[in-house]
Amino acid sequence: MSRIDSSITSAPSAAPDWLVDLSSAKYRSGFFISDKEFAIQHTHRKADVLFVTFDNLSNARDPLRVRDPWGYGFAAKSEWSHLGVLSFRPNWFRNDHLFEQLQRLARDDLFKRYRRVVFAGTSMGGYAACAFASLAPGCQVIAYSPQSTLSPEIAPWDERYRSGSQADWSGPYADAATEIGAARRLWLLYDPGVPEDLRHAKRLDGPNVTHLRTRYAGHKTAWFMRHAGILSSFTREVVAGTMTSTRFHELYRVSRKLRVYEAAFLQHVIENGTLASKHRMLRLLRTQDRPNMVLDLERHLALT
Repeated sequence: MSRIDSSITSAPSAAPDWLVDLSSAKYRSGFFISDKEFAIQHTHRKADVLFVTFDNLSNARDPLRVRDPWGYGFAAKSEWSHLGVLSFRPNWFRNDHLFEQLQRLARDDLFKRYRRVVFAGTSMGGYAACAFASLAPGCQVIAYSPQSTLSPEIAPWDERYRSGSQADWSGPYADAATEIGAARRLWLLYDPGVPEDLRHAKRLDGPNVTHLRTRYAGHKTAWFMRHAGILSSFTREVVAGTMTSTRFHELYRVSRKLRVYEAAFLQHVIENGTLASKHRMLRLLRTQDRPNMVLDLERHLALT
């Protein structure tokens, strides 16, 4: 079931983990489909969980074609089966051949072979996780800071990604907001302080959607949660069926200890806080031994 593109001849000598695993690891069942703009890699481990992931913009700009899909290592460590969709262009997976390949896998009942199917991705990958959810009715979706679409006709207000907006949005799956109804649950994570992400989140709404606000994470929600040490726990609890909004907020409190969280919160106070709230924060920072943040806030106050 493999079709290797001839343009991979210049790949580096170090093989990706998925290829090494299929050659020598405990679980050796899977396939790799390659195309000019994308690839699909599947590793079957157990029939309990299929973790389906999609590349983000950073992955798509990686010059290496033979590499691991986003989330592969985590799926391997968890001993979950994995289906990874790699993108070789920052075109938001807008490719008719990719649609055909994913539809064929659905027709061949790939998703029905697993008791639990979870689609996941961040930003561009988050869009794809939502947009292709209809291929596996009853799945769960984890989408970090996703776009609902970059179609200029639907979301002309999101001008952050020129390559995405210029992609061909005329075919199926163009608006993720119309595809997510097939999912059993969509876990939607985003920072409401990012205006575009908030507008997309409002479009990606419904009775099966749980909004989880990752304040002060910016657009890098998954990265932020990983550095806080809570990304793995969150994902595993979603898959296990034990995640709730309350539980998420319990986990997310840990992120308040991150310097990046504190810096973002400080910037928010500087931009939006009252003079009294700024002085209160200055006193608090002095008691918590935050000299750099104290200096930043003192400089700001001196100019006001």
